[in-house]
Amino acid sequence: MTTATASFLSPTGLWPDRRRVPVLAAVLALHVLLILLLLWLAPPQPKGKPGPGSMVAVNIAAPTPERARPKVQPQLRPPTPRSAPQPEPIIKAPDAPPAKWSFGDPALMGFDLRKTQRAELPAAQVAGANLPDTAVVGVAPDGSKLYAAEWQREPTDAELAFYIRGKGRPGAYGLIACRTAPRFRVEDCKAIGETPGTGLGYAVQEAAWQFRVKPPRIDGEYQVGTWVSIRIDLRESE
Repeated sequence: MTTATASFLSPTGLWPDRRRVPVLAAVLALHVLLILLLLWLAPPQPKGKPGPGSMVAVNIAAPTPERARPKVQPQLRPPTPRSAPQPEPIIKAPDAPPAKWSFGDPALMGFDLRKTQRAELPAAQVAGANLPDTAVVGVAPDGSKLYAAEWQREPTDAELAFYIRGKGRPGAYGLIACRTAPRFRVEDCKAIGETPGTGLGYAVQEAAWQFRVKPPRIDGEYQVGTWVSIRIDLRESE
């Protein structure tokens, strides 16, 4: 029985067997041919000086300078002469009926009747023509003449009832002196006489703000601001 493996080396292990030399030569020749084939199939290398790398130069055309365009100067228009303002013509409308007033008229917004001035009639217009002067009946609280009062409108029972109710029996009286004021009113009233124990003088003084009395006539004219005597007498109710 023979062994399956055999050594190519000599029994000493340094030189091959003479029978194996042709095989070794053939193997070496195949390796050389394979190397030559690889070199022949490789692509050709570019010629040039060896260096770290190649540089690619790109030429860029310089931009052509644009021709300077002449600046167009704006044409200035001559100023238009201003004409003097013409006054608006006044148009006279023909005689037309007055405009009708309607509720909510904007022209009356904010109107306050209390701020309007009261029209006072001058004394000469209210003076009685060819009437005698008012009689003097005493001395006023300020020492001036006291004239007899003349009613412009007599007070009503309803106006006096609140003040004189329960102040006395029929026939009792209350007497006051007041200064006449515009619009037939009286002011600064003071009690100057009454039926004793009734208190009617003070009661008539409290009701005097409702009285309407004509000013005294002096030399044919009414004198507002002079003093008058006002008497209230109690009577039986009808």
